Amino acid sequence: MSFKALVPLSIFLFFGSLIGGVLPEPVQSFLDNHCLDCHDSETEKGEINLDYQNIDWSEKDVLNLWERIKTVVDSGEMPPKKKPRPNRAELQELSFWINETLTENQPIGGTLARRLNQNEYRATIKQLFGLKDFDLPPGFPTDREHHGFDNVGEGLVLSPPLMQSYSETAQMIADRIFPPKRTTPTLESHSATADDLIISYSSGKVVDGAMRLGMKCSPIQRSCTWPSKIEAKISGIYKFEIELSTFRPKGDQKNMVVKVFARDITSADGVSHTQLRQLHQIEVTSESSEKFEFEAELYEGQTPVIHWANAPLDSDRSDKEELKAYFESREKEIPGYLAAWKTMVSGQNQGFRGGIGWERVKALLENQNLQKLTDKERNAFLKRVTGNPVLYAETVVYDVFENGPALEIHNLKVSGPFQITSGPWERETKKLQELFEAGNETPRAIIDHFLFRAFRRPVDTATLNNYLMLYHRHVASGYSEEEAMHLVIRNTLISPRFLYRSLNEGPLDDYDLATRLSYFLTGAPPDKKLLKVAQSRKLSESPNLINEAMRLLPQKASDPMVIHFTGQWLDTRLLPDIMPDPKFRFQASDEKNAKLEVEHLFQNILKMNLPMTDFINPDFTWTSARIAKNIYGLKDGFDKKKANNIHRVSLPRGGRFGGLLGNSAVMMATANGVDTQPVLRGVWLLENILGNPPPPPPKAVPPITPDTQGAKTPRDLLSAHTKDSSCASCHRKIDPVGFVLENFDPVGRWRDKWPEIDVTVDASSTLPDGTEIKDIIDFKQWLVTNIDQFSQCLAEKLMTYATGRAPNYSEKIEISQIVKDNHKYGNGFRDLLISLINSETFRTK
Repeated sequence: MSFKALVPLSIFLFFGSLIGGVLPEPVQSFLDNHCLDCHDSETEKGEINLDYQNIDWSEKDVLNLWERIKTVVDSGEMPPKKKPRPNRAELQELSFWINETLTENQPIGGTLARRLNQNEYRATIKQLFGLKDFDLPPGFPTDREHHGFDNVGEGLVLSPPLMQSYSETAQMIADRIFPPKRTTPTLESHSATADDLIISYSSGKVVDGAMRLGMKCSPIQRSCTWPSKIEAKISGIYKFEIELSTFRPKGDQKNMVVKVFARDITSADGVSHTQLRQLHQIEVTSESSEKFEFEAELYEGQTPVIHWANAPLDSDRSDKEELKAYFESREKEIPGYLAAWKTMVSGQNQGFRGGIGWERVKALLENQNLQKLTDKERNAFLKRVTGNPVLYAETVVYDVFENGPALEIHNLKVSGPFQITSGPWERETKKLQELFEAGNETPRAIIDHFLFRAFRRPVDTATLNNYLMLYHRHVASGYSEEEAMHLVIRNTLISPRFLYRSLNEGPLDDYDLATRLSYFLTGAPPDKKLLKVAQSRKLSESPNLINEAMRLLPQKASDPMVIHFTGQWLDTRLLPDIMPDPKFRFQASDEKNAKLEVEHLFQNILKMNLPMTDFINPDFTWTSARIAKNIYGLKDGFDKKKANNIHRVSLPRGGRFGGLLGNSAVMMATANGVDTQPVLRGVWLLENILGNPPPPPPKAVPPITPDTQGAKTPRDLLSAHTKDSSCASCHRKIDPVGFVLENFDPVGRWRDKWPEIDVTVDASSTLPDGTEIKDIIDFKQWLVTNIDQFSQCLAEKLMTYATGRAPNYSEKIEISQIVKDNHKYGNGFRDLLISLINSETFRTK
């Protein structure tokens, strides 16, 4: 039976004919009898005032308020249980009137002008010009988040600093395609002493005026050094003069092999030296300073990197046996060396990285009579060393700096260029220029084709003529054709037609639909095939739209849509800013893999069209052996050889772990690295899993922060929320679901007791519908039973991300029907996504 059939015909006709903002008498009567005691102009409980006769339905806040009213009335949250309850007919009348009024005043559509966000802008530049290595310059303004995403129209404002950055980037790109004419460079010489060489982490140390290197591992930040103030201004042949010596060489280390590489100064310090271009190799045999000279090519923006290639110390996990051999050799030279290390490590709960740890070892060697380790103790300690080679190598290298063997760098001098060469940018420039060279094409044809690709749609004659006029005027003013095209490129890249999408009025046409579909699924502009379908004016036909959507669906967990959507929906992109307390033994590689778990889970469910329930209670997970063992407590089922490699692991359904809830990355994102926050996790669950976020806290009420150091439990401390009338209505929703996750510590490891207090974690709750649950297992089962609530939440998040607007009331109704229909036919996630793409909401601006 339809809802309208439950409503008396007279009421339906009365409400259906409502035009204006005057409240109908039955609605006003409902407010008088059940609402105004708490929500009149004097009380305004929860900062809500319903004491009015007229409503301006054009106000967004008013529409949102009445949608909230319908939600809490339909769910039974309001009026409060202690107040007199309205009868069924009154509730139906109010709900029907709100539904009809909101539908009438919130038609489908309404995305504001939508600027490309950072990720979309970067991807668009890369695709438009084929610049695979393009990245935004330092200081490029960040995007604001609205409704949880940084691609929503409301937040994509165009500020003066951002416009300046767009202009500067356009200049940089145009310069790359048509470089300004360079004058003949003057010969320059730049020198760097040891103090001018970079020390990154424990890569080196300046001793007695020389930079000493002691390791040969892969990342340059732990094994190399480079000058801080030498940079090639132009690609060419340069002369290098390097003064080197050995420091206390031992055995075969009397011949030290040094490799000089070239790196872009903008590249990450963590890049491997194996990825760098080698310039020269030197063999150093003297303990006295010796000058070595050679010539090599540096590209524009590069600097030389110095690496000791055959150092005995290595911190790479793949070469951990070399680190073990180093410790064993030092034990032979200094009896008690391993015992001193073992004693030092055992007594340092807060870490011992770097020179501090080595100073403690020296003190133990000097001041204590250390007993030699037994074979069992020795093997156990060496196993510990090789289990975390980076930590130990970055400490023992200070032994190398003092006692050798080490490579010493005294001075570095770079002179030139003596000959100009074509670096990779210059060679790439020739390819890029082919896009804009006349050849057999006229400037008009070239510009027309470029604008079509840049604006993601054909341009009208007037627009094309404006750009063509710009080009010809520049040539007529004495500039070359290349300089004129340079101007066209710059103006195109700061045009609203490039920076924004869907600027045309009215419904989305095929080109706008292609743009929305492509940026949603690929994070980049439409490819040639999609534009061709749009050009045929057939993309809006459902079969064609579905075919293109299926073709563009992300295929890998590393695809942009997976990374950017999950990172914002689940807040996992916050992880780099969260530093777990050392007591949790959570490494940087664990943080990276925890985030990958979520991305692989999302991608796997999408690709295989698995049911929506697998987001909550799957029979598998994606994880690394380290996380499986150390965080999830799994004893088998994972590949022990893949300590830091994500792989699929089977799990029994109905357990603590598996799915989004209990996932390490999610638990980290909803904590602060030190302790858990039930309120934060509760709000997160309501917002991102249940789709029923609480309103912002009243301005006059400060947040209550639980203190788990005291004698009371967090549950006792947070009970103040439900006792305070200004907090109770929201915290009755927040706290129950927040405490459900309290068995998970700040990195997702299971715990039975709250930290610092000998009290068992109480994760039991009563959910808003009255269901009593004991723990996360019960909660996950409840979610599976009520999976449409989660599906509605995820569908609305996807639609917000896709359309650039939070779904309004009418759109939520359409999404709700899609969710229900999808449930009937298998409840597959991919099916749901395709249905959302084929919806009126997706197709409407």
